[in-house]
Amino acid sequence: MSKLNSTQTAHNNLTENNTAGVLCGLAAFVIWGLVPIFFKEISHVPPLEFLAHRMVWSFVLLIFMLFFRRSLPTLIKDVRAIMSNRRLLMMLFASATLISCNWLIYIWAVANNHVVEASLGYFINPLVNVAFGILFLGERLTKTKLMAVGLAAIGVLYMVVNSGIFPWIALVLGVLFALYGLIRKKAHVGSVIGLWIELLLLMPVVIGYMLYVNVTTGGGFMGIDKHDDYTWMMLMLSGVVTTAPLVLFASAAIRIPLSTIGLLQYIAPSMSLLLAIFLWHEPFTSTHLVAFSCIWGALIIYSVDSFILNRKRPVSPL
Repeated sequence: MSKLNSTQTAHNNLTENNTAGVLCGLAAFVIWGLVPIFFKEISHVPPLEFLAHRMVWSFVLLIFMLFFRRSLPTLIKDVRAIMSNRRLLMMLFASATLISCNWLIYIWAVANNHVVEASLGYFINPLVNVAFGILFLGERLTKTKLMAVGLAAIGVLYMVVNSGIFPWIALVLGVLFALYGLIRKKAHVGSVIGLWIELLLLMPVVIGYMLYVNVTTGGGFMGIDKHDDYTWMMLMLSGVVTTAPLVLFASAAIRIPLSTIGLLQYIAPSMSLLLAIFLWHEPFTSTHLVAFSCIWGALIIYSVDSFILNRKRPVSPL
């Protein structure tokens, strides 16, 4: 009886953990889907400068979050443990470099009216996530899920082939974020403190760039003399907009398979694509319609298969 109760408790904990992971993932991707609206509001700020502000204000916000969640002695102990682990530190430096490059390209794409191509990048990204999950993490998919991934791949390939141009923005965004997700999956570190260490590792570069802008433009450190109050408020809020979905994403990556994250991630580019079409009137052709239909069909197949599999899975008495 005690073994049965223990097994039931473990099963309930696993179910709750998976549910929390899915909810974190959904929240992250919905926020990312709405982010282009925020970015459009401050598209007049140069992309590199905007990136620097995102990193600085995210870094500051995470300090408060860390102090709220940990006592100072515990925080110091955790930071020392991470900083003394050379392998972990190198992984976080790599993930920090990947995510900062991803941010920069996305900022530029939104500011220059390439939201459709940027959304294509995040349609491609889940497929890369699935591939990385199978190749590097030993994840396995059922035949139905493989069919779903194949259908999504057909949709993406159709969009790429019929776009008429090489979609470099889409491909770079998709691969960069997939690599980031893979490294964070393998780096066993908390979501908040991990992101803070990532930003800490790049902060010397960020501060150096801010000083360079100050010297060359005379706008003051962080452009304090050249931005109006509204722009300053938006730049400061970029810390919240940046940090919240990344913390949620990192929390989801720890709890659920990378392949599941990959397919949940279709939510964000779908929302961005709709914004690009209906709010900013970017072109939406029959090619986009076919690809979009394939991708959403794949998501429905994958989700239904997962639901049926979970309903059929019995609780082991051992």
